[in-house]
Amino acid sequence: MNKDLRSLTNASKLASILSRRYGLPTLAVIWALCPSVTFAEDDAILPLGAYRLEMIMASTTRVPFFGTSKSASKSISLLDIRREGGGLVQSHKVCDFRVLEDSAMIKMVFPEKFIAALGNHTYPIHLEKDTQGWRYRADLGLERIGYKDGGDGGKVPTKIDDPVVYDWDGDGRPGATLKLSVPLLPDGELYVVQRGHSILNGRMTQPGNIHGAIEYKTFEQRVLGAWPSFLNQSPEIVPDPKASRFTITPLPPGSTCETVKKSQDGSKTEDIAR
Repeated sequence: MNKDLRSLTNASKLASILSRRYGLPTLAVIWALCPSVTFAEDDAILPLGAYRLEMIMASTTRVPFFGTSKSASKSISLLDIRREGGGLVQSHKVCDFRVLEDSAMIKMVFPEKFIAALGNHTYPIHLEKDTQGWRYRADLGLERIGYKDGGDGGKVPTKIDDPVVYDWDGDGRPGATLKLSVPLLPDGELYVVQRGHSILNGRMTQPGNIHGAIEYKTFEQRVLGAWPSFLNQSPEIVPDPKASRFTITPLPPGSTCETVKKSQDGSKTEDIAR
């Protein structure tokens, strides 16, 4: 072990003690205790650049007239990790969003305009060393879908004509549109609003590779309208953190959403880079 790495290890142990005692960020204590440890060591733990973020979000849903079922959806995003000031931040753009498991009665589809409207999100990354290795945490923040903040404490609107509801995905209908397929009936649409706040908690399995769980601070969805009208019922959705998870894996420089989608289909990223 070279001198810098020995310094980093010793500083990490002392920093962990000081961090617990005084509530200071572990990495900040490391840099203060060990000036010879530069950003280069930090970047070796989680190299800067492009990554693939996959999130599996599981839940239990109770739909009026159709009963209760377990469901899961998967989002894949193009992730960019960079340094800003003295810390790391990451930005992600959702490239694909699909349902993995549906009830036997209802099949839900996320239209392309819904996926495109999810936009870009930027937030800080927190890394901390413990006895088992490096811990990773990223708070994705509060996300509103289908409505704007009305200054009322973040309450989800209940009426389609509420002034905070707008055509979020640009398809000419209020709120966000989800498509439904019901046996023996024409395909339907739900016009919904959502409010969610989740946190990624994971561990580094090797430099640049992270696996972990999704912590749900809050999740609310309300159906404001539907076609056919009998679908205008708000399901009760309860996130299942035990079955929800995420992975982060490196991508070649210059990767795009197309790269991410190909990696989802089983193509090797090193082949895509050629």
